Amino acid sequence: MSSRVTPQQYGQAVLEHVQDGTYPELEEIVSAELPPSAFPEIAKFIEQAEGEVKTTIQRSSRAAASDVDGWISQAKQLRIDIEKSQDIARNIVQQAQHGEHLAEQVKDVQNKVDLLNGEIAFNTSLGEVLGRMQAMHRTLDLAQQATINGQIINAVGFLGQAEIDLENIPLSQSASIVGVLGAKILDLRDHLAKESTGCLKEFIQVDPATSSITIAGGSTRSLPTDMDSLIKAMMTLRILGSVTRQLCNDLEMHILRPRLEITAEQTICPLMIDGSKISAYGSSSNLSAVSLFSDLNLLMVYLRSHLPASILEPLAGLFMPALVSMLISTWLNSAIPEDIDSLKDFEDTLSRARSFGVQIDAYKWPGNGELQIWANNIPKTWLRKRQELSLDLVRNLISKGPGPIETVLHIETELVPQHDILTGNGGDDWDAGWSDEEPSSATHATVMSTGAKGIIVKEDEDDVSAWGLEAEKDESKLEHSGETEDAVDEDAEAWGWGDDNEDEEASKSSPITKKPSQRIKSNRVSDTARQTEREVTLKETYNITSLPKEILSIITDLLSDAASLETSENSNSPIAAAAPSLLTLPGLILAMYRASVSSTYSQHSNGPMFMYNDSLWLAEHLKGIANDHTVASGKRIPSKMAFNLRLDAHISANETFGKLAYKREMEAQRTVLADLLDGAQEFAHCTEHPFNQECDMAIASTIDRLRYLNQEWKGVLSHSVLLQSLGSLLSTITNKLIVDIEDMSDISEPESQQLAAYCNRITALEDLFLPSRDASSAGGTERQAHMPLTALYAPHWFKFRYLANILESSLIDIKYLWTEGELGLEFDTEELVDLILALFADSPHRRNAIAEIRGRRGVR
Repeated sequence: MSSRVTPQQYGQAVLEHVQDGTYPELEEIVSAELPPSAFPEIAKFIEQAEGEVKTTIQRSSRAAASDVDGWISQAKQLRIDIEKSQDIARNIVQQAQHGEHLAEQVKDVQNKVDLLNGEIAFNTSLGEVLGRMQAMHRTLDLAQQATINGQIINAVGFLGQAEIDLENIPLSQSASIVGVLGAKILDLRDHLAKESTGCLKEFIQVDPATSSITIAGGSTRSLPTDMDSLIKAMMTLRILGSVTRQLCNDLEMHILRPRLEITAEQTICPLMIDGSKISAYGSSSNLSAVSLFSDLNLLMVYLRSHLPASILEPLAGLFMPALVSMLISTWLNSAIPEDIDSLKDFEDTLSRARSFGVQIDAYKWPGNGELQIWANNIPKTWLRKRQELSLDLVRNLISKGPGPIETVLHIETELVPQHDILTGNGGDDWDAGWSDEEPSSATHATVMSTGAKGIIVKEDEDDVSAWGLEAEKDESKLEHSGETEDAVDEDAEAWGWGDDNEDEEASKSSPITKKPSQRIKSNRVSDTARQTEREVTLKETYNITSLPKEILSIITDLLSDAASLETSENSNSPIAAAAPSLLTLPGLILAMYRASVSSTYSQHSNGPMFMYNDSLWLAEHLKGIANDHTVASGKRIPSKMAFNLRLDAHISANETFGKLAYKREMEAQRTVLADLLDGAQEFAHCTEHPFNQECDMAIASTIDRLRYLNQEWKGVLSHSVLLQSLGSLLSTITNKLIVDIEDMSDISEPESQQLAAYCNRITALEDLFLPSRDASSAGGTERQAHMPLTALYAPHWFKFRYLANILESSLIDIKYLWTEGELGLEFDTEELVDLILALFADSPHRRNAIAEIRGRRGVR
């Protein structure tokens, strides 16, 4: 296709593009490649176009020649104008530069003028300052001269003027000349202060040797002055405050303190005025409030009459608060009586203290406010003193130890079936059916023992009503249908009848969970006998220390005082408002007793048991106070006092405290017995050497330990509580033996005989559980007097006895006890079967016996 485009077409296309910027319209020219052969033709076309353009320009130039000449002449004229403007601009610049030079000259001249004016002002000010300084210097010279001449007042005036002049000098305080003048003024001030203080000492003379102060009427200096002017001069010197404080200290040290403080010989130094002299000298045993306030009023009158108002008012502002504070701490607080018998004397002191406060107000001096606060706080102060006194008494009692041992009588009334009384069982089994899981609801009354122990007394309905038992009859029952095997719970409640936790722990330690006590009682007491009940009273003696009685005495004294304060006679007493709060002190006393008494009882070999007896004795008597609202005098506490006497929580805490002490002691003894029995190593190989010696030693040590405890506790606990405690420990022993024997899978005949011998040795401990001789003689036969009460106080005792019989019995005897006897009351079927399997070898007789036992339940 490129061959079809001629060089002329190429040249024409390029020329049109150069001239007009257009592109060829023919597609074949646009898409064709430009060959080198077309370049000459293209150059030819461009040269032709160039010549045409030049020709056109020449033609145009010839037509416009006249216009071009005009343009040239105008351009030359413009050039001339520009050169003239440049000359003018250069002239303007030169003139401006000359003006700036002139301005600098003017500024320099102005600075010189200002400098001269400043020099003139400085010289003027300097002259003025120098003049003031010269005047101030002359004033200081006058002050120094007046000081030398003894003219203190004038010197102080000159010094004040000099200080004013120094403040008005228009100089910086850091200027050296100001510092020099200030130091000179300060030195002069110190000198004048010493001089004026020395002058004041001539007016007010203090003599420590005689505890006296003399306030003279004039000075002995050659140029006398009065005290008021001297005080004003001291105010100017700003030393009046320190002088007043010193005078206040002198009055307090030499006058007030000797008068208010009581010496070890119970004497004071009375105040005496001799003209212008007041002194606290000598000795007097007059400690009355009349003498005290008379001397204080005398002191105030003396100060008012001998001191000018310029120093009296600031002195009173310092001295009176100190006087009132010392008066309260040394006299008034100690004047508050600890008992209510001295209230009359205190009321007189209070009246005089209030009159003294009124006199202070009349002088418009401070101090009465503090007296009023003290008067308003008298009930609190008295209560605090009673609290400190009571707690100190308790602290001293506890620090002295438990004190001597006293025997007291415990009286308890209970409902028992008429059947027991008629058959003579009242003396032996008076508490056979009592549940020890709950405290007895009968009323207790404890008095000093003067008679026999364990005497049972029948009482009529009217007699019992005097003890307040009518409301409690329904609560005291002989039998409870819901009792468990541990109805005689051994360690906790009042007087030792049971701690639920103790028996539960004992039950958990033994796999045997029967209810023999319930079944035995149901077989021995008929429903008919239960329908008729009579009230019987048990009297038992036990020992306590003197500590709870002394604590109770402190408490009853507090209650007696509280009752007295609410009588009409003392209703207007200044401490009457403390009566309700006084009733909170017994609680504090009991709390302190519980918190600190343990270490005291630890000094005694039977301390825990004495702590138990003392705590419950104290709680029992506190119940009498809380319930009957009685005090030592026998008067009835008003109901509003009874509302504030909240001892229930503390009574309960005291009971718990004693029971915990008992419980801890029982736990300790159980641990000891268990450790002794552990030496037998569960009685394995008890017939072989050396194991048999270990078993013999364990049994002997256990028996000796229980007998030792019986001997120790016999002089502390009541007989019933002693049997209860020993029964609990014996139950621990028997339960351990029962469990160990039942755990043996194979028991040979020698081992059986040896184990039976061990059980028989333990059975000999029954002699510890004989009834008290007084109780037996009061309601039982001769045979009952020698019948042990072991089964009553030691749970599972019958089971232990049956176990000893089983160890020595034949199969026929065991079957008979099961079918015809009461062995089924103590053993379960499988429990008995396990024992037979361990005791007897496999034989048809053993299998038949086991089958018969399993096929027929024992007597229940």
